[in-house]
Amino acid sequence: MVNSKTVEPLEQIAFNFNGAVLQPTNTQRLTAHIKPKINYQLIRSKRKTLSIIVKRASVIVRAPLKAPLSWIDTFVDSKENWIFQQVEQQKLQLKDIYRIIDHAIIPVLGIPLSLSINHKMDRERASIKANDDGLDILLTSPLTMSQDEIEKKSTTVFLTWLKKQARQYMSLQTHTLAKQLGVDKKLQNITYRRTKSKWGHCTSEGNIQYNPLIILAPLFVIDYIIAHEVCHLSHANHSKRFWQMVEKTYPQSKHAERWLDQHGHRLAIEANK
Repeated sequence: MVNSKTVEPLEQIAFNFNGAVLQPTNTQRLTAHIKPKINYQLIRSKRKTLSIIVKRASVIVRAPLKAPLSWIDTFVDSKENWIFQQVEQQKLQLKDIYRIIDHAIIPVLGIPLSLSINHKMDRERASIKANDDGLDILLTSPLTMSQDEIEKKSTTVFLTWLKKQARQYMSLQTHTLAKQLGVDKKLQNITYRRTKSKWGHCTSEGNIQYNPLIILAPLFVIDYIIAHEVCHLSHANHSKRFWQMVEKTYPQSKHAERWLDQHGHRLAIEANK
């Protein structure tokens, strides 16, 4: 499994809460509720820990049912520097996410494609056609649509097309590599699904799932993800033997991992909100 932390920007810290009535020390006495400097969404549940999650530049606090609000606010304020750092970092990352708009340049399988969004008045479904410079996205929507509506519809069409491109390239490469490594009989099924936590996953039953957004990365990164998951057909863990096999199978693996650490947050497509 290859995690994709940056597809869905998220960082968190946690603090234990023993479930008892809070007894603050003299230096931490909470005599009044003070509104924190940071706006956050509070989610209470039957848990024993208090955690702060920064997700997509928004702050979420998960707390035990009986944790005093004043204690939660004090804890949030005590992590102010960390929270602001994560929020600002994620705001920058979100600006880097690809958007499907007219004249945008989107890399697919290592090739930069220029997008052209046009309307057609017939009743056929929206479609994508290749041209000399890139892709024509043809919408069947009325010309009165807003820019946000056009982007949203174009994004839906593009993501459907992208999944097909991923399937065509990655399925063939997966079967080819599995046969080369002698594990083709262990490979049962290959599926594609956009997820927020990983680029690829291989089950103990031999089912491999890929996040199709990975084909927005350079080709050497895409091939690394394939090698990583195919090697899991031999080793269903991240043991030393597994990593040795990955390195032997794909010598650029460390280079690909570094690329994902630095640029993986860009491998997402969203319409403007």
